[in-house]
Amino acid sequence: MIKRSLLSACGTLLLAAGCADMSTAPTPSASDAFLTFTEDQAKFILKEEPLFATSLGVSEEYVGMKFNHLLGDFSVASIDRNKDYNTELERQLKSFDRSQLEGTAATTYDVMASTLAMSAKFKPYLYGSYSPLSVFTPYSVTQLSGAHIELPRTLQTEHPLTSVQDAEDYISRLEGMNQALTDTAAIVDLEASKGLTPPRFALQGAINVIDGMTNASPEQHPLSVSFAKRFDSAEGVDTDTRKQLQNRVDQAIKEQVYPAYDVLKQALKNAADNAQTDAGIWAIEHGEHLYELALQNYGAAGKTAEQVHQLGLSEVARIHKEMDAIMQSQDHTEGPIMERYIAISEDEKFIYPNTDEGREELLNSLNEQMSVVEKLLPEILVTLPKAPVEVRRIAEYEQDSAPGGYYTGPSLDGSRPGIYWINLKDTADWPSYTLPTLTYHEASPGHHLQVTIAQEISDMPMLRNMLWFSQYGEGWALYAESLAKELGLYKDDPYGDLGRLQSELFRAGRLVVDTGLHYKKWSREEAIDWMHKNTGESVAAVTREIERYSVWPGQATSYKLGQIRIFELRAMAKEALGTQFDLREFNDQLLIKGSVPLPVLEANIKAWIQAKKAS
Repeated sequence: MIKRSLLSACGTLLLAAGCADMSTAPTPSASDAFLTFTEDQAKFILKEEPLFATSLGVSEEYVGMKFNHLLGDFSVASIDRNKDYNTELERQLKSFDRSQLEGTAATTYDVMASTLAMSAKFKPYLYGSYSPLSVFTPYSVTQLSGAHIELPRTLQTEHPLTSVQDAEDYISRLEGMNQALTDTAAIVDLEASKGLTPPRFALQGAINVIDGMTNASPEQHPLSVSFAKRFDSAEGVDTDTRKQLQNRVDQAIKEQVYPAYDVLKQALKNAADNAQTDAGIWAIEHGEHLYELALQNYGAAGKTAEQVHQLGLSEVARIHKEMDAIMQSQDHTEGPIMERYIAISEDEKFIYPNTDEGREELLNSLNEQMSVVEKLLPEILVTLPKAPVEVRRIAEYEQDSAPGGYYTGPSLDGSRPGIYWINLKDTADWPSYTLPTLTYHEASPGHHLQVTIAQEISDMPMLRNMLWFSQYGEGWALYAESLAKELGLYKDDPYGDLGRLQSELFRAGRLVVDTGLHYKKWSREEAIDWMHKNTGESVAAVTREIERYSVWPGQATSYKLGQIRIFELRAMAKEALGTQFDLREFNDQLLIKGSVPLPVLEANIKAWIQAKKAS
């Protein structure tokens, strides 16, 4: 999966300069005028989302202000401003004549129209988690996401620390965490008063995260330890200055960060007292309708929850059959399919030691895999990424509630690489034969390749780099696992291919359990039991996943729904083009216009087919 900042907390209703009606602009400059409009909106949002500006690596000159010392607005008041911004941005978009736009401008218009319309549908039902540009999660704080996790993560991994000024900005942000976390507590209170609370176990999970972050002395807190480690490489800073800055970091953690965490923790405890014990969103008011919207947001394309559920069951049966054939070929013939698979996954010869040395060996293996696949990318693509990617372990304080792996993109200025994160709480979660497929999903040809190609598009509006469509990005990453097979990476590796199928099985199973939780009213335990028995994942890993699906309804379906749609578009293109079809060109067409909703992707592929026929 991929992690991205949410577009939220837009601090004022007024649109950025340059948002006047431009529909009367001369035809030759209509596209330029529209792209100027989108740039104005990007700068406006980044001023209100300084953490996002840091994450993207944009300059102060671009944004028009200094921002690395700021966190943004997390207050209750920002909620209505976010909703008003969605309304106003829709109005401004309609002032442009779509028929006059070409190329990137036309695609960007379609992307904005689609995402703003979807976001508007969620507006009556969401509060602190509401995004003006359609990133859907119903809850502001869970065991998986929220300011309590995202603020320290950003400071540790994305805030620059190469100068004294960077350190001063870091301290300012630490001090600002007091207001941000206190404001987040007020939003938790508001959502609880509206009955919009995550399941009780999710609230307890968030409390556990806070406990994990605050049980150490300030000097031992990750925000202090990581500061010391990263700032150590800053040049031209004398020892006394380093010591003084470190003391101020520790003081801010003690006097500003810890007290604010206590306030948020109390709000979560209060919310938990009256929270539902059911895992599905159906249990809250308007929950069934919210789930219908969520499925469409994540790529259901008109399918009902029941149809998505049945699709998942069908895909699970198909993949079980293919896995059985491989296991039979390797003399694993006794017992039910998943019992045989689980036995293989527990074989010691495939398990790295659950020690620091074992984890290091595992990480080295991932780096080797990334190096191998990078050399083969020209066989499936014309356009290749330039930005590097690194693999890192998910922080220990976060690993109990974090997914197995995810990806964060490189900064636009090239100062930070793409990062492929892996959860190494228990190395038994990662039998060695499963790791290549995870690498191909999170790095190349998966997320890293897709994200960096989009970032390197010369006329890509900044606003597009700030948007993420899970059904597209996760669909591509799952499709990329199949591309790895087409590259021959599993040719002499039947167990690796078994791992690939199990990865796809896991995503197919998500269609079943996500709809099970939120539509069929399965309990948390029912979903865990089904997922474990049908996908071969460990109970511990499945538990983390099911708890994630509970608080992020619909998102888990985006992987398989997106992959299936990409394969459908590929089949359509092959049939339409015949001998003119070129897989490298088709894959390029999926990527070179950036992340888009699936209906926009379909329109783009159809336009490419027509252009190829006419050439």
